[in-house]
Amino acid sequence: AWLDGYGTATTDTLSQSVAVPAGCTSAQLRFNLHVDTAATATTTAYDPPTVQVLNGSGTVLGTLATYSNLNAGSGYTQRSFDLSSYAGQNITLQFTGTEGSKYQTSFVVDDTALNVS
Repeated sequence: AWLDGYGTATTDTLSQSVAVPAGCTSAQLRFNLHVDTAATATTTAYDPPTVQVLNGSGTVLGTLATYSNLNAGSGYTQRSFDLSSYAGQNITLQFTGTEGSKYQTSFVVDDTALNVS
């Protein structure tokens, strides 16, 4: 999924509802992330995309990560988060890219999986 990268003020959202089985001993969210940007700042974070966990009503239960133009790189980086605290719940995983109006920043997510055991 490719979020943002327009160079104009916009918000893109990708979400997926999942059931984390009760009694699981491990629940790992894994995805590959690539951030590309035209911003030249090396100390100021712009265009912060987030990865969040929501309940069935859309209330944010937690923010797993916030990224920015400072995470830009030439390739993908694998990210992993422990979701075992949500065992027995139906949750929504939400990726939100929020871009300002000056420089493009793309938030590209690939090979997303929730591995449980």
